[in-house]
Amino acid sequence: MDAVAYIGDDVPDIPPMKRVGFAVAVANAVDEVKRVAHYITQRRGGEGAVREVVELILKAQGKWETTVGNFIGDADWLR
Repeated sequence: MDAVAYIGDDVPDIPPMKRVGFAVAVANAVDEVKRVAHYITQRRGGEGAVREVVELILKAQGKWETTVGNFIGDADWLR
């Protein structure tokens, strides 16, 4: 569970958020969820919050550039 990220916005999300290694609350989550989160997104749920978290994780792992390059089919996309 330490390697799991969970994104929540409401009270039913609190129990699983307490069990994972990276608990995230979206910007418009209820205050109770924000209090147990390791990270609160800048974006609201339904408005890019999940993408924000995916980018954050991939960048922290040093995998962002490779992932984007593989997706767009251009390994040298930064050059």
